[in-house]
Amino acid sequence: MLWLLVVACTLAGFAGCGGGDEGGTASNAGSGGGKNDSGTGGDATGGGLNIDGAATELKVEPATATLSVTAKGAPQSQAFKALVSGSQVSATWTLASYDIANIDAQGMASSTGITGGKVQVIATYGGKTATAMLTIDVKLSEDVDPNLDAANKAALGGTPGADPGPTASKFLYPYDQTVMPKGLLSPLVMVSAGSVAPVGAKVKLTAPLFTWEGYYKVAAPATPRFKLPQDVWNAALATAAGGKLSIEVTKAANGQAYGPYTHQIVAAPGSLKGAVYYMTYEAPNTGLWAVRPGNTDAPKQIKKGCVVCHSVAAYGGMLSTGAEVNVQSAESGVYQIDLAGNATQISQSPPGLGGDTRGLSFGTWAPNGKYVMRSQNDFWGGPNQLAWKVDVAGKKLDPATVVGLGAGVSAYLPAISHDGKRYAFTQGNGEASPPGTVSRSIQVMDLNINESAGANGTLTFTNRQVVLDNGASGKITKYTTFLPDSNFLVLQEGATANPGFGLMLPTWDASSTSGGSDGRLHLIDIANKGHVELANANQGNVPNDAQHNYEPFALPVPAGGYYWVVFTSTREYGNVYQGGQVRKQLWVAAITPGGSGDPSHPAFYLPNQTESRNERGFWALDPCKPLEASCETGDECCEGFCVNKDPNDANSPKVCGNKSGCSQVGDKCVLDSDCCASANTKCLGGYCTQKAPQ
Repeated sequence: MLWLLVVACTLAGFAGCGGGDEGGTASNAGSGGGKNDSGTGGDATGGGLNIDGAATELKVEPATATLSVTAKGAPQSQAFKALVSGSQVSATWTLASYDIANIDAQGMASSTGITGGKVQVIATYGGKTATAMLTIDVKLSEDVDPNLDAANKAALGGTPGADPGPTASKFLYPYDQTVMPKGLLSPLVMVSAGSVAPVGAKVKLTAPLFTWEGYYKVAAPATPRFKLPQDVWNAALATAAGGKLSIEVTKAANGQAYGPYTHQIVAAPGSLKGAVYYMTYEAPNTGLWAVRPGNTDAPKQIKKGCVVCHSVAAYGGMLSTGAEVNVQSAESGVYQIDLAGNATQISQSPPGLGGDTRGLSFGTWAPNGKYVMRSQNDFWGGPNQLAWKVDVAGKKLDPATVVGLGAGVSAYLPAISHDGKRYAFTQGNGEASPPGTVSRSIQVMDLNINESAGANGTLTFTNRQVVLDNGASGKITKYTTFLPDSNFLVLQEGATANPGFGLMLPTWDASSTSGGSDGRLHLIDIANKGHVELANANQGNVPNDAQHNYEPFALPVPAGGYYWVVFTSTREYGNVYQGGQVRKQLWVAAITPGGSGDPSHPAFYLPNQTESRNERGFWALDPCKPLEASCETGDECCEGFCVNKDPNDANSPKVCGNKSGCSQVGDKCVLDSDCCASANTKCLGGYCTQKAPQ
């Protein structure tokens, strides 16, 4: 009998629509490589193989399998078989994603780390495919501090009792229901000591398909703090992505355990982008710094000394800064930032600027970095806004034409939307008949930038409208920032302020040297002039924290289905900075697009900033990458698209390229329909992203 020779073909992999680093859910973790692991297990068939005229099916056995990972560095394996009519055949084996497992040519699948989740196993034979489902369940326990005494460890392994005494321990950090993205340095988990200060503790992280228990000796019983191992934190967030991660602390003293104390966070299915440029006046760190919220790198000092009050073009590459008058004034001006984060001065500040002459402090940038603006009157703002086109090659600033922002418009602390089409500001002094209350109203204008009109381009401002007016006795408005959707603004509002600088001085200094300006974050919906306090983002551990939130700046693109805002706060940070030790530090909060009521979430402390007093965290993307440069998502690329280098191989490296087919997560888009078909994907702020977990 002659058998039909069936040749196994190689499956390059299923090109998924999740794409980018924002893939993965609590039941489908690790799908971030642009591969589709959403198939189901069971007796999936390739169907229709015809051998000797008999219809047969291609099947994978087992149809489902679970690997239990109970130790780091100890991968577990499962053999899969491809069968045709009950007989094993030599199939080609692939996985829909390689983030949590590998598979060899013989069908042996193995876990590759400590991230839990599910992944589709794919067998290909005779041009047909069949699938199975591999589940990786992680259950780990370790002694983070091996010096914990035996009696307390034994108690922590048993059933804890209620916290005795009048004061029970309580969770201090992270806040309950905080949304936290992937890529962060692992947080300090902090609880209060309570009536019984702990000498030992157990921290437990729990998500579907992931459990970790870590045992600690408490170094400072009065201020219990627990640093989570970075590899454990990364795995926990990746496993829980799109769902909840429970953090539980149980304490022990004198051989008795108490608790547990539990919070939940939301694990965003994505990483943050770009860099936050912040300043500090505190020696020895005085100067301008950049920190990357999307990874664990240490912050980098961009400029030393009193070179501060900076602004950065939203899509990276250009920075302007002021400088202390007669001290470092030559360093005020425009700088170009490279991909390594180095800043090279292009030009000093233009001459003839009045008011407090600290050059291009608080410069207003077009998002592409081609134009920078400042009021002729004062760097805080006012009438007669001027614009300059940045000539990088010629290392100079050329005056551009401004239409619609003469002496009749006084704009304090203006901002341009990330699409370059809107301009928002606080109503300033200097107008004969201002349409809004000075220092207490927000206005918006349409903007058209025509680079061809006039010698160096023309910026035209029209359609002035008041979108918020708190009235003469109302709250002071300042520091507007556009979310990626230019229909929404986030701003700082406060009841008190220093009388100087048009009431625009930003923050309450911990020593009260800045005049006691309070601040709460609010959101404005420009289309219907809706106005709501971002109370979830403002809240802290003590009531006073809610009025110490300042200088919001938004990430120009969505990530993990959320908008993100970094802001300065003098709130308490767990038991690290409390009471009189509070200081200006950077915090980050997620905002759910389209959410009703207060769309914000509790904030998290930006963990890899310097331990100095830090403020004005201006958030911008890195300079965009050219065609053929390596990338993870399209928002890194000048053309807006990150594609597989080999279009026929979904596992090939990703590079910046031109659009091919639908837009993956992180790629440019105009409509939801531009994004690859997925129930969890939509177009937000001009980029495809996953919908925020509900």
